[in-house]
Amino acid sequence: MSTENLTVLAAAILAAVVAIAVPWLAFRYALRQEHARWLREQRSMLYADMLVEALAEQQWCRYVMSSRETQSIAPYDDLRLPPLERARLGARGTSIGSREVNQLFNEVGAVVGRLHMAYSLDQIDRDAAQLQLRMQGGAAFDRLEAAIRQELDADRPPARLGRRIPR
Repeated sequence: MSTENLTVLAAAILAAVVAIAVPWLAFRYALRQEHARWLREQRSMLYADMLVEALAEQQWCRYVMSSRETQSIAPYDDLRLPPLERARLGARGTSIGSREVNQLFNEVGAVVGRLHMAYSLDQIDRDAAQLQLRMQGGAAFDRLEAAIRQELDADRPPARLGRRIPR
């Protein structure tokens, strides 16, 4: 075989490899990007549901610990999820949520549950329980909200197209 034939053969093999490898690599990259976008969308919906549930639990506890007169005057709609839906929310949080957000979500529930139990067992009076719910529950909710905003990068300004880079 001549050198010219070998060069042509090598160029043909290289072209075939490039023709196969480049689309395959581009597809893999696009697949990775699509998965990241899907995960971000799923987490956004999950975190919105978690925030709504955490807020609903706080409002429920605040209503339960209010006086009978207040309860009769102020109408209340219980926005908490039914037990099965609440369990599904927890399972979704475990499967696609971050560890930090799950811990903070559970912390909000623990604060509400602990204060409701203490109030129900008459271990703490109503005013102290309501104050602790506002302070501890509010602080736990704020930490949850901040972790979600940080993870979703919600505080970063959107990228501007055509922006000039200063020299």
